Amino acid sequence: MKKIIFSMILMLMPLAAAFAQDVIGKWKLDNGTAIVEVYKSGDVYNGKIVWLEKPTEADGTPAVDDLNPDPALRKRQLIGLNMLSGLKENGGEYSGGKIYDPGNGKTYNCSMKVEGDVLKVRGSLDKRGLIGRTMDWFRVK
Repeated sequence: MKKIIFSMILMLMPLAAAFAQDVIGKWKLDNGTAIVEVYKSGDVYNGKIVWLEKPTEADGTPAVDDLNPDPALRKRQLIGLNMLSGLKENGGEYSGGKIYDPGNGKTYNCSMKVEGDVLKVRGSLDKRGLIGRTMDWFRVK
């Protein structure tokens, strides 16, 4: 009986990996202004901006991170900017990471989970996620 249970566990392990990969891909923000590509690097998940509704400033120059609190980072382009970092998968949920909001220059604690073609992204002031808000990002196909 133990051999059967062990065999079943071994057979289900690839399925668990497939569910963990579910978060990987491109996601459109709930306000439609950007697309973020979530990718895995080592054992953590990160996300970078790959598309912007308004990729340039009025003068035609690329949109930059001009609200960053670090003056040295204010000239970096928004396209290619990592805004999600350090999320770890735990039972289909991703937590322990950070999300940077270039719209206000602030960084928040972050957790997220996939529900079908919706990525529930929670930014919060506290690590437990009690004080914050959840955004729905939609899978880009």
